[in-house]
Amino acid sequence: MIANDPRVRRQVDWLVESGWVVDTLGLSGPAAPEASRHYELSAPKPWLLTKWGTLLVHTFVPRRARFRKLVTDRVPRELVDDIRVGAYDLIVFNEYEFTPWVSDPRDFTLAASCARLHLDIHEYHKPHVRRHTLGARLTGHHYRWVRRQIGNPAFDSRTVVNAQIGQLYVDELAIPQPTPLLNTPPFADLRPSGTIDDRVRLVYHGIAGWERGFHEILDAMRVLPPRFTMAFMLMPNPVITRQLEELIAEHPARDRIEILPPAPVFEIAERINAFDLELIFLPPRTTNLVYALPNKLFEAIQGRLGVVIGESPAMAEIVRDCEIGVVVPTFRASDLAAALTALTPEDIRAMKSAADRAAHRFNAEAEGRVFRDAIGADAESVAR
Repeated sequence: MIANDPRVRRQVDWLVESGWVVDTLGLSGPAAPEASRHYELSAPKPWLLTKWGTLLVHTFVPRRARFRKLVTDRVPRELVDDIRVGAYDLIVFNEYEFTPWVSDPRDFTLAASCARLHLDIHEYHKPHVRRHTLGARLTGHHYRWVRRQIGNPAFDSRTVVNAQIGQLYVDELAIPQPTPLLNTPPFADLRPSGTIDDRVRLVYHGIAGWERGFHEILDAMRVLPPRFTMAFMLMPNPVITRQLEELIAEHPARDRIEILPPAPVFEIAERINAFDLELIFLPPRTTNLVYALPNKLFEAIQGRLGVVIGESPAMAEIVRDCEIGVVVPTFRASDLAAALTALTPEDIRAMKSAADRAAHRFNAEAEGRVFRDAIGADAESVAR
């Protein structure tokens, strides 16, 4: 849902602030309040969701006809008609799933081709489906074809979460270098919270997933001095949360570890401001984790927290440049514990002060200028 996707919401906001009139297309549910109109995708035809339907459409239907049946037939006719007659001056594609649409001459007519087409790729999408199920093997060729459309020359511009992931697409698809567009939240008018010399308040906020370094954090807490406390502020995931609760219940430092409810997206900075250090310890088990530059880094900066990370290159560049935290040389729990134990109260205060300075540099307002430059959306342009 667009209303719950902060990256898309920010892009809508930036365009509206620049004088554009913005329509949106997406799933049912709350729309971005700034949008002029929101078009909802209809549900897929029931037969397409059956095993026999999947077998039929992925075996016997040509790929462009298949894409129409799976995706564009779900787009409201009113919106399709507006695209066909060239009613839009700019069309922004969020992620890659709709990219083949731009090569469909029935909808992207000569009139429609006058629009500027922009693709926001977000993160790295692996070239192959990892699952080895029958369904994955059956649909894998469709996934690979849709993904290749990231390189479709019809797109005038592209954005991606950081330069490193952008370079992966350049090397693979021979596209122009996408513009890095950071996942930064709006500027929060906060100050660093006060520190307590004999207590260090650690926090992780975000997705509940074991690949997010939870085991390493828990192992580090086994040997960290009693002045360290740990809070997990997790997005809803009953299975992971229950597993984490069970591990905490048996943990020797269980009295210093807690699980907190998640904060609303636009209140995260305020909710984490009371802590001292954000742990973003992401062992590099996938390409996106290797090059991670997540929302939570910039939310921690807006919350005026110091940041403790592993050797994740995209994050490490910012952490070192802005002096907002510590880069642990490995992803071992013992090294995480050693790096934390070595911190003095003065170190932590200096990191939080540096985060206060960095908050004026890494925010949605600054990234809005990057986005508008990338798509050529000057303030005088107006699009429906």
